[in-house]
Amino acid sequence: MMAGAAFVLSGMNICQAAETTRAREAHACERDAFKFCGNDIPNKKKIAACLQANREQLRPACRAMFPAPDAPVENMTPDAPRAPDWQAGR
Repeated sequence: MMAGAAFVLSGMNICQAAETTRAREAHACERDAFKFCGNDIPNKKKIAACLQANREQLRPACRAMFPAPDAPVENMTPDAPRAPDWQAGR
């Protein structure tokens, strides 16, 4: 019973960490989304496309969420920053 409770609690910590990461990712691009893509709000896919199109003008924290268009896929590491979850339409 104790092991089961510990497993559930560790799962909750992982979920909380993931939620915090998602919030940081979204926050990194919030100002840029309003600045460059205000007309696309609330369409998440259009916002993501707009931010990608304006990648070079984004603040560094947001730019890190978008791979360069010419970046080879094989050079992408599992630890590389990933696009915010809201880009995927979640």
